[in-house]
Amino acid sequence: MQRSAPAGKAVAVYPGTFDPIHFGHLDIIRRAVHIFSEVIVAVAYNPHKDPALFTIDERVEMARESVAEMGDHARVDKFTGLSVSYAERVGARVLIRSLRAVTDFEYEFQMTQMNKYIRPSIETVFLFASPSLFFSASRLIKEVAGYGERLPDLVPAPVMERLRRKLELE
Repeated sequence: MQRSAPAGKAVAVYPGTFDPIHFGHLDIIRRAVHIFSEVIVAVAYNPHKDPALFTIDERVEMARESVAEMGDHARVDKFTGLSVSYAERVGARVLIRSLRAVTDFEYEFQMTQMNKYIRPSIETVFLFASPSLFFSASRLIKEVAGYGERLPDLVPAPVMERLRRKLELE
């Protein structure tokens, strides 16, 4: 569901594949809702990239369950295409991106410059991952979970259960 932001409301979009959503993502979202009136967790579906482990609807459902405690300050939507185009459609003026390491910075810097070229009115705000979650990445979580490890400090319990079912560990 896409809707425009009311005038004067500071809306930000946090785009990503969220395959699956984890505590690193949730840390960024919790911190962002203290800065912006509303944070839209925009789950991306890109048919031009490698397929995700979870379907778009499964990722949206996990994200909605995970941000439910944040009330009206965070909502989840799905989109395809460019994140700056999506942000413009929903009336957001800010994209939130998270950084973990120097290697993230180079990629994110290039993407930010391209986004600025395409939509000069959309700003990008970077939030650094909390030190305790600095290493968390969906790719690593899926790999480690695939070996049967439970990760209670990295993913919400419902997400872990879905991972185990998807990876046929139960």
